Amino acid sequence: MYTLETGLFPLAAIVVGALLTLIFFSVVRLKCSARWAIGFIFAAMAMITICSVVTPVRWVELEGREAPLLSPLEGKTNGGASSPQEGDTNVLWSNEAPLSSPLEGNTYGGASSSQGGTGGELLFGWVWVAGVVVMLLYLLKQLVHLYLLRRNQEYICNTEGATLFAVDGTDAFSFGRSVFLPRMFDDEMRHFMTLHETAHVQHRHFLWLCLCWLLVAVNWYNPFCWVLFRELRLQHELQVDGDVLRQGVDRSAYQYSLLRASMLGGGPVWVLSAFGRNPVTHRIAFMNSDINMRGSWRRAVVASLLTVVVLSAAVVTACQSNEKIKEHPLMGWWKMDFTRNTDSDTELYPVGKQIAFYNYDTFLTITYQARNGKSLSFSFSTEETRLRGDTLVDAMGHPMRYEFIDDNTFQSQWTRQPYQNAMPKGPEITDQWSRIPVDEELLELFQSLRQADKAHGGKFDGVWLNLTQTVEGDKNKEYLIVSDSLFLSLYYNQQEPKAFRAAGGGYSGTLKEIGDNHLKLGNMEPFVYSMPDADHLVVHKAANETATPHTFQRIAMPAELKRMFTAPMTHGHSG
Repeated sequence: MYTLETGLFPLAAIVVGALLTLIFFSVVRLKCSARWAIGFIFAAMAMITICSVVTPVRWVELEGREAPLLSPLEGKTNGGASSPQEGDTNVLWSNEAPLSSPLEGNTYGGASSSQGGTGGELLFGWVWVAGVVVMLLYLLKQLVHLYLLRRNQEYICNTEGATLFAVDGTDAFSFGRSVFLPRMFDDEMRHFMTLHETAHVQHRHFLWLCLCWLLVAVNWYNPFCWVLFRELRLQHELQVDGDVLRQGVDRSAYQYSLLRASMLGGGPVWVLSAFGRNPVTHRIAFMNSDINMRGSWRRAVVASLLTVVVLSAAVVTACQSNEKIKEHPLMGWWKMDFTRNTDSDTELYPVGKQIAFYNYDTFLTITYQARNGKSLSFSFSTEETRLRGDTLVDAMGHPMRYEFIDDNTFQSQWTRQPYQNAMPKGPEITDQWSRIPVDEELLELFQSLRQADKAHGGKFDGVWLNLTQTVEGDKNKEYLIVSDSLFLSLYYNQQEPKAFRAAGGGYSGTLKEIGDNHLKLGNMEPFVYSMPDADHLVVHKAANETATPHTFQRIAMPAELKRMFTAPMTHGHSG
């Protein structure tokens, strides 16, 4: 299974940038037409940017289960369990979109982690943000400088879509549709400058430079992006020089004018086109070279093939580096045997049946007392669990303390928090779980509900959010999920803003339309409904017409619900 993970991957971007820059200098630079070179530079910059924020990941699902090297019960005090080692990259990744910010991921290659990286990785993330902000502010400063400059110059005329201004400096330059010509030069020089800068305007080089600067801003740490940006400015000049010569001007006189201007040019603004700014020796050599269209095409094809090879190698390497994935040590279906205070031998048994599901990155428990087919009233808790190296960590990045009693039994230990109403009393709680066979009916229920977005069996299929009870910013939400006459009424509480951790309760069963504007959910009392449109459902109890109606809106399946429904999808081990 292959997927994409977002994050920050500077090492991959630098390596890809180095290889693409090598291809450019070996095959394209001063050997192809300027138009092909410009296209290659932009394609390379785009690919480097993609490599810096996205990486391919290969999921490898191993068959065997390995006991964790960490014996989590060795640490019995708060924080007593050993922490995951920094640098562990052998992590399991979900095929669902991560809920965390990319800055909290692994920034040094490999897939990003929603648990947050090491301190160094987070520091790099914030340094990267600061660098991008500085780059954008510098671009803004240059644009403001150019705008103020244009306001204070003498207008000459409009020609070929460009507006000409006279300036007192020594540089001829252009940005946008404005061309600035120095007063100090003779008519011939000013004529060459006018032809040159109006060609820049016609090619919209100023806009392309600004766009390229934005790509450089994202990759400011990558030296090869700066090299390519410099080369883009040179290729712009080569392209325009060719345009000028094709208008029949004297080649020697034009080249001499470039030499004169290069001795005086210079300035701090990088996103403009200037007559004598870029290396004149390269420009004169390019003008005097014989580059035909056939040779340009041939080199462009070679460069494209080499680029495909580089990107294919990068994808294969990234997937290989992420394929050493161990199976979740607790993968499968479990039921709670008992729970107890760690300091006591008294075992307490759950009032209802408590089942746990461990998938590749999600842990879900449901508790219920009775079930009748697909009718089930239950409470639940769910959170993210991931492997870091050989250590299983919870949604907050804390090591989970557990050990196997035998192949089909494990005990877990956790610290009771003040807000938790655990059955045993005391700060340290020990639970024992035993492996159970897959409950096919329960599995079918979750599989069906996970497909609610794709169901087409009736007008109620899909995911509905209760707008009446849901306040913007409130962590508590009520969903109604309907799929092919099966439904789940779910009360959902998102406990952590940056981690996948939630709790709530629900009721599932079959949905029946028993009359005009009357629905029945499982064994519940019938209620009256109306649909103002296809995506809104208004319901209220039939026995109490004065009760406040509840309005539901059809929405796309939220990522947190998809992850919760994914947990029971594994069939675990037969034991």
